[in-house]
Amino acid sequence: MLRLISSQPETPTRQVDQHISDYAPALALSALGVLCGEASYDSLKKTCTEHLHDWWKLSVPAGTPANRYESAYWYLLHLLESLEEHELLGNHFIQFKVTSTAQFLLGVGEHLAKMQGIRP
Repeated sequence: MLRLISSQPETPTRQVDQHISDYAPALALSALGVLCGEASYDSLKKTCTEHLHDWWKLSVPAGTPANRYESAYWYLLHLLESLEEHELLGNHFIQFKVTSTAQFLLGVGEHLAKMQGIRP
């Protein structure tokens, strides 16, 4: 059954915050695992798809993230969704962007000005 976002009650901020705090570190670890050769690219793509699927179940309207952490999460997710395996594994600049964003999401790196994403 198709449900319109406008027909859904407003999603509590707590649910959105919980989703981001649960999913951001997992995405970061998955991305770093692929770059280190400890996880497959296919598993990373599956992780991205699962994250988006679970987000859409919350029926949150697209738009501006609540904070820099959420913005970096969406930046990383959109970046990973847009890359083919050879682009991720063969481009050092892309690897830097993925690594630095993942490290920020894990609390071991700085937030960079370019880590700006939006809610899908």
